[in-house]
Amino acid sequence: MNIDAQLVEEAKKGDSDCFSRLYELVQDDLYKYALYALGNAHDAEDVVAETFLEAFRGISKLREPSAFKSWIFKILSIRIKRRISHYIKEKKQMQIEDFIADPALQMDGMDASVIARTDLLQAMETLSTQERMILTLSVLYGYTTKQISQMLHSPHGTVSSKLHRSLKKLKSQLEEKEGDANEPSNPR
Repeated sequence: MNIDAQLVEEAKKGDSDCFSRLYELVQDDLYKYALYALGNAHDAEDVVAETFLEAFRGISKLREPSAFKSWIFKILSIRIKRRISHYIKEKKQMQIEDFIADPALQMDGMDASVIARTDLLQAMETLSTQERMILTLSVLYGYTTKQISQMLHSPHGTVSSKLHRSLKKLKSQLEEKEGDANEPSNPR
């Protein structure tokens, strides 16, 4: 989806209706990305709202109208990183390892899809923030590596190689998990 440069120019001049239309064009992508990165709807809504407030205040400083989408994703990424840092500092998030270690929650009552999702989340944790971002934008949202490189202000070759390495890492982690699950348990 291309953002109309004239719409961005008018928003830069203070036209709130044009900014609202820009918001409507990108809100779904931003929300989906935030939801995936943060894991809960409430925080995703908060960071998207904060992103739009910051973007509304700062749009007059945007130099290139064609860079609007990458610019607003950059703001969102910073907001997400801050929220994740807050999670870590406050330690309010239950670690996946804690969930898995609880014998009451072991395999008996767990659906296979929940286990697979947990394995995927654990495998994703082995990736750097930038690798997760590139992978998410590519796999979940269908952006090309060229579009992602523009959004992240990174060289196209770097984005392509990071995507390839991330997919390889993820596949390796998931295969390792699958191998562990298929090994017979050692009875005592």
